[in-house]
Amino acid sequence: MTDFNTEQESDFDWLANFYASQGAINHPCELHGLLIGRLAGGERLSADEWLKLVVEHMGLEHLVQDNQSERALTNLVELYTSNLQQLEEMAMGFSLVLPDDDFILSQRVEGLGMWVRGFLEGLALSAKGQLAAADSDIQELLRDLVAISQIDDQTEESEDAEKEINEIIEYVRVGVVTVFSEFNNQQDVEAGESKTLH
Repeated sequence: MTDFNTEQESDFDWLANFYASQGAINHPCELHGLLIGRLAGGERLSADEWLKLVVEHMGLEHLVQDNQSERALTNLVELYTSNLQQLEEMAMGFSLVLPDDDFILSQRVEGLGMWVRGFLEGLALSAKGQLAAADSDIQELLRDLVAISQIDDQTEESEDAEKEINEIIEYVRVGVVTVFSEFNNQQDVEAGESKTLH
């Protein structure tokens, strides 16, 4: 959660509200997956590049400028920097931006599927030829993620389903950190420092 967010909204809540207020055509979870996929593949974005990617993902030519969008742009830059730092430090604090337990299970499952779809797209864009050369463990993980991206969001509410979705989310989270470590050695990180948001 962003430190300066006085309303104590989750990252998903403010991002979803921002998407709704702008009339975005895509899912906010997919945006976060797309960002993390690009970072995991070794790409680093300037502030302008990141915010341009957000607007493109929303399906807009430009943002409606108001107090909410100004606050959201600040949050978006913070989201980028905090996620990159957590991934570089292999921090346990890294988490997927998804609907929380207050949402019905089908919405949470849909959000997870969208997140993983975005991640795979971002990774394919940034890692390009490296994916085919990755070791067998990474290849197997990527196959699992493809399967998860097609998850059925018509899941019936139950304790077992709740437990299963939480286990899948944790599997994806750990898998993302593993993929990041595979494609981001220290030299790559240092080479990308000049384009990293501060």
